[in-house]
Amino acid sequence: MNAYQLPVYQKALEIFKLSSAVSSYFSNNSHVLEMEISSIPAHNYAGRLVTESLQLAPGIAGVITARTIEVKKKRIERIKNAAKRIKSNCRNIEITGIKETEFLDLLRKEIHHFEHLVSDWLHQEH
Repeated sequence: MNAYQLPVYQKALEIFKLSSAVSSYFSNNSHVLEMEISSIPAHNYAGRLVTESLQLAPGIAGVITARTIEVKKKRIERIKNAAKRIKSNCRNIEITGIKETEFLDLLRKEIHHFEHLVSDWLHQEH
């Protein structure tokens, strides 16, 4: 099956778009590179949301194209770790004192759904 057709891949793309929008909102429309070097912690965490979410869809495609079980397992672990780091960055943004948490709650909900899709997809693979 083509990665682009998988619901888990489509969800990864949605998470990237949502992360980008959330990051833009919390960083006053800064570019992701500016967020990384900003002296404002919320901007740093917002930039990391984008960076981590950018790994999800290519990670799914990478699992499909893995030639060995070992490589496949490493790529799956990277996807899972990126999802964990997205949730961690959401929490860190909240800790900085951001009051508008609705977007972060939505992103966490989507990550949770993504994690279930990953689990279902991996069970179907075996």
